[in-house]
Amino acid sequence: MKRLLAACLIVAATASAAGAQGFPNQTIKIIVPFTPGGSNDIVAREIAAGLQARLKQTAVVENRPGGGGTVAYQMVAKAPPDGHTMLITPASFTMGPHLSKKQLYDPVKEFAAINLVADVPFVMVVPASLPVSSVQEFVALAKKNPGTLTYGSVGQGTPQHLGGELFKMAAGVDLIHVPFRGATAVLPDLLAGRIDMFIGAINSILDLINDGKLKALATSSTKRIASLPKVPTMAEIGLPDVEVGSGVGLVAPAGTPPNIIATLHREITAIISDKGFHERMAKIGVDVVGTTPEAYAKFLREDYDKWAKVVAAAKIEPQ
Repeated sequence: MKRLLAACLIVAATASAAGAQGFPNQTIKIIVPFTPGGSNDIVAREIAAGLQARLKQTAVVENRPGGGGTVAYQMVAKAPPDGHTMLITPASFTMGPHLSKKQLYDPVKEFAAINLVADVPFVMVVPASLPVSSVQEFVALAKKNPGTLTYGSVGQGTPQHLGGELFKMAAGVDLIHVPFRGATAVLPDLLAGRIDMFIGAINSILDLINDGKLKALATSSTKRIASLPKVPTMAEIGLPDVEVGSGVGLVAPAGTPPNIIATLHREITAIISDKGFHERMAKIGVDVVGTTPEAYAKFLREDYDKWAKVVAAAKIEPQ
């Protein structure tokens, strides 16, 4: 029995190595769970172009929107684990399972992490008319008027919604959630002062901050944002747990051979290390990150657990 097991392991290892040596041998697909044009799509197209040039194999982006991302997630989870199909993972990737009565996918068990390539920083902003100039002043105002101040989001269960709930928990304030259908819907009410606060992606609000129409109170990223150098992080003002952004990662189906994951990671790391890539990302408000597969897998596990606690604490009913 031991000899048979050893023989099976040798055959499996040999087949895996042979598969990696022939990789890639067909079109590489990067699946994006949204329509074209957003930051996730732009990053995916940059990566695809880089892979095509470096690996001398066709690489394409396929947009598969629907079901809050589940259409794309389920498709990739069921794809052959051979490295030719990857998924762009947004922040909502680790949130979605906690918001559905039936778990439609498992972001930890059904996928193999490759790289957290970039991040779209989130910023806490208030209307120019609100009489506060810091998070501390906003918290004081909220505590003085419990259950009165509002915060907007781009929909139930989105990073903007759960980021707001995370802030409420960390700051110990009572705010009213007002969901909208996308950033284009929330911004007019925010600018007019009909809602009091919004934690959103920098690429959708930076111009409004620079024009003085919105006041940036803090960033929810791990470091200050280059385009807003005077705005402190949540950690700097004493709220280190309020960390939320729109991470842009890459994963493959679970079971993809480690040597193929290593090949993809090596090539993607080279692509995102290019100065031109950094410059193009900076123009759309995206920070280049870059991690090992192990570090990204750890990030996904911790993020998955974090949002489970936030959803439970906020008493958000799964739909």
